[in-house]
Amino acid sequence: MSSPWDDVRRESIEMPAVGLHRPARPSPLPWMLLTVSIAMTIGVLVLGRSRLEDERLRTATAYKANDDVRNQLKASLEDLDKSRAACTAADASTGELQKQILTLELTNRRLQDELTRLRAAKAGKR
Repeated sequence: MSSPWDDVRRESIEMPAVGLHRPARPSPLPWMLLTVSIAMTIGVLVLGRSRLEDERLRTATAYKANDDVRNQLKASLEDLDKSRAACTAADASTGELQKQILTLELTNRRLQDELTRLRAAKAGKR
């Protein structure tokens, strides 16, 4: 014979508590959401990595271009310094040449005056 407690035990074992009712077939929605989330995360990471590599390549190219321009600028500055030195030397030699021209012009005038005077003296003796 069964006691009334046996019936209670049988009911509590057979019937789950309220709120813990399990459906006959679990929903695939949480697994689908997890799969989509993981796929999107992987996609974002791959895209971010490729963008990072592209940016590194652009940065390396910019650094190389910067170095090339810096080297050209240094070469131009050296050429400018050489040109300034040549101009300074040319200015100094120009000043010396101007002095020589002035000296030669004065000598030429003096010799022309002397020649004119000698011609006049020769013409006066005739």
